[in-house]
Parts: sequence; structure tokens; C-alpha cells
Amino acid sequence: MDYFEAILGPLKLFSLLSVIVAFLGVIAFALWPSHKKRFDEASRLPLNED
Repeated sequence: MDYFEAILGPLKLFSLLSVIVAFLGVIAFALWPSHKKRFDEASRLPLNED
């Protein structure tokens, strides 16, 4: 049981850090200035009449 607990601690930390890095990556991608034009165009798609 001690071996399992010794492995579980670092795995929890690694998984938490992985989720934080992924979350920050998604936020950075969404807020990157060069993507603004693409997101603005995508936001107007439902309003376009064909």
C-alpha cells in the first residue's frame, strides 16, 4: 500500500499541472491577437443570409 501511495501523489500533481497547462493554452489561443479576425468572422456566421 505504501508503494501505491508513493506513486499516487506525484501522479495527482502531474495531472493537475497538465490540466492547468492545457487550460492556459486554450485561453492563450483564444485571446491571441492574430486570431481575432477569424473569431469575429465566425461570430457573424449565424447572421449571414445566403
